[in-house]
Amino acid sequence: MSFTPRLFLPAISKSSKEIQLDAAVSRYLVKVLRLKEGNRFLGFDAQSHQYELVLKKTEGQMALAEVLGMTEHKKGEGVSLIALAQSLPKFAKMDLILRQGTELGVNRFIPLVTQRSISRPDDSGQEHKHERWEKILVEACRQCGRNDVPMLDPVTDWNKGLEIFKEFDLVLLPYEKEAPGLWEVLKSSSPQGKTLILIGPEGGWSPEEVRQAQEKGAFPVHLPTPILRTETAGAAVVSMVQFFLSQTPG
Repeated sequence: MSFTPRLFLPAISKSSKEIQLDAAVSRYLVKVLRLKEGNRFLGFDAQSHQYELVLKKTEGQMALAEVLGMTEHKKGEGVSLIALAQSLPKFAKMDLILRQGTELGVNRFIPLVTQRSISRPDDSGQEHKHERWEKILVEACRQCGRNDVPMLDPVTDWNKGLEIFKEFDLVLLPYEKEAPGLWEVLKSSSPQGKTLILIGPEGGWSPEEVRQAQEKGAFPVHLPTPILRTETAGAAVVSMVQFFLSQTPG
């Protein structure tokens, strides 16, 4: 095979030598990827473990795999973590935001309902939407090689979102009005802990929201770009912060 497949798996006991794969995973390996007994593949779980596996036996809808080895991805102390609080966009833009953010290293996503949010989901559809978003995160991890699946918060209203600020060392609010440059704020704050990036909706932040965010410790920042769409802004800011962190000693 020219590539090694990677699949998301339930947590596996460290002492396990063999695992029974569920029907969906078995079908994908055998029917879609056409793996044969003896072919190797990789698995990863929500606890940041990666497993080297070999297909040992296939029978009907089920398959058995042997565990050849396991590695654990750990975030070292002092490593910066990035969360993206995204005001809910219209249509399926959130799907793209989750994929891109995962590929760029976002560790936590917080879907926000803000004053000018166009998308205002009702409670009846939230469970289904949350499950779909979690699947997108897993698929993005599988595609880009990440072993740590990002955390996904439930849809959060603005007032509750403000209370989350205290969990972070730095909160950035990109704002098209007058504000210090992003690079200037990053240099003065030297983020090395947890950073929260707030992205507004299609209609932008209201002045009241900006005021409330500042009162809770957020820094409005101006980006060195033209005005970006809501589905583009998060990826742009995450990339800039990641680049800054890569250039910062320690």
